[in-house]
Amino acid sequence: MFKASDYFNVLQQIERFFVNSAAGKPVIQPLDPVDLRTKIDLDLPREGMSLIDLQSEITDYLTHAVKTAHPSYFNQLWGGFSAPCFMGDMVSSVANTSMYTYEVAPVATAIEKTLVAKMGKLVGFDNPEGQFTTGGSNGNLMAMAIARHQAIPALKQEGMTAAPQLIAFVSEDAHYSFAKAASLLGLGSSQVWKIPVDDRGKMRVSELERLISAAREQNVRPFFVAATAGTTVRGAYDPFAEIAAIARREKLWFHVDGAWGASVLLSETHRHLMQGAEQADSVVWDAHKMMGMTLMCSILLVKQRGMMANAFSSRDTDYLFHTEEEEPMNLGNSTIHCGRRVDALKLWLAWKHLGDRGWEALVDRYFMLAARSQEIIESCESLELVVPRESLNICFQYIPKNPQFDPNDLTLKVRQVLLSKGIAMVNYAKIGEKVVFRLVICNNQTRLADLEAFFEALLAIARQLESNIKSG
Repeated sequence: MFKASDYFNVLQQIERFFVNSAAGKPVIQPLDPVDLRTKIDLDLPREGMSLIDLQSEITDYLTHAVKTAHPSYFNQLWGGFSAPCFMGDMVSSVANTSMYTYEVAPVATAIEKTLVAKMGKLVGFDNPEGQFTTGGSNGNLMAMAIARHQAIPALKQEGMTAAPQLIAFVSEDAHYSFAKAASLLGLGSSQVWKIPVDDRGKMRVSELERLISAAREQNVRPFFVAATAGTTVRGAYDPFAEIAAIARREKLWFHVDGAWGASVLLSETHRHLMQGAEQADSVVWDAHKMMGMTLMCSILLVKQRGMMANAFSSRDTDYLFHTEEEEPMNLGNSTIHCGRRVDALKLWLAWKHLGDRGWEALVDRYFMLAARSQEIIESCESLELVVPRESLNICFQYIPKNPQFDPNDLTLKVRQVLLSKGIAMVNYAKIGEKVVFRLVICNNQTRLADLEAFFEALLAIARQLESNIKSG
């Protein structure tokens, strides 16, 4: 029997965790794997523990967890905290249902369908179908599987034995999940051909056309092209309308990986970045990124209804799906999943709380912070913006005064000091031959003062390291 008093201490610990995630507190207390094992008893006991005794285990976990709601957490394409989302997570766990049938998840099914319709309309799909998935990578896999089924429906029953070699096209800066998807689908990762990008990180459409022609000359079959809305490192948006025109002409499935960047659709000011995405056949959109939902909260949207069921429905499911409906309410037949957590509730509650205008204000605020970060970099002679900023990714380097010092090496050292001291968690990446800081703005706890403090700390550390190298 549930008793709220049994869980009060856990809620107090959660509250302390968020108090310790405030500005001025360390974003992390780094431990290497060996030290971590000395701090936490990871072994599983023969005899169980009481709920009260478990509190110490929770304390250990939270003490050493990365504080992703900290305002100086810039490391990944997600972060921050949403109260209605947190409530939705708790309620989903309490109700503990699965998304395969309306019978077992009536309200959750209706909520998911509402969000599919809403988010599909924002993309520009009139009457879409869709599913929440276990992440953008899974959504990209499902999109490629639907495209493969559309290209050769017989593969669903007969397999790849008699199939022609199928070729997918993605940009050089596309997410690695497409290669994984091709491998898992039996196409082979080498059949994902990478299209060169321009100096802003956008797919070169002329190169796409050239490689499609090359594929046909080699008697292999192009079937799929994926564009990216917000590339992982540079935050670039591919030219969707131009890619769509080629996909229509060549009869390719056109998919947009909007896991990171589709949320700009929530802003009147910035939705132009997604122009042309409405011509896609499918779009992936991660609400756990720019929209700040807890992991996972990702959706695959498909323009034409029935495509998902055609690709994913299976035999021998009458024990679970008992009815045939003209407008299916059971979602399980249209996905690769069977059991699936209710991820729609937390997004629905957050949307109820913020409304369309609240989402717009959030996205606009992120762009304001990103623009201010760019101004700080461009106004400082020691910092260099490595690629033009298009969205919320800011890729930059610290430039040593002495040209004998390697900026790449200094970038890594500065990043490590920021991390080891718990000042900020910011990632790095490689663009060409340059190792850059990849500052990502998508944390709803970050204020302008936090960004300014981050740059001040970064410059102070870099100058100290440069000074140490000189004196050494």
